[in-house]
Amino acid sequence: MTLLDLERQSEELEQTLKKQLDIAKNDSGLHVKIAGIAIVSALVTFSVFRLTKKRSSAGRAQIEAPRNKKKYSFFTSLRKRLIWVALTYAKGMLIQRVGEKLKAASEKK
Repeated sequence: MTLLDLERQSEELEQTLKKQLDIAKNDSGLHVKIAGIAIVSALVTFSVFRLTKKRSSAGRAQIEAPRNKKKYSFFTSLRKRLIWVALTYAKGMLIQRVGEKLKAASEKK
């Protein structure tokens, strides 16, 4: 290797190092932005929680009404289960119809 080849190689290495540093700076900037958004959202959530907790505790101190516990109902449980069964059935029918339409569209082509 000649001196000229070594100088070219060193210049190429410096350029690749600069490119890598630029990429690292851009990536770190993105990470900083995401972290900032996460911190701000956490602070907003915490402050809203504190405000609502203070309001609800003040309201409870003024008005203390006895809570009536809901009694267990067979029909309430049955209704919830029937809703889930109906949703599952509807989802199955929807998937079947979409599959048929896709199959028909692929056969036309």
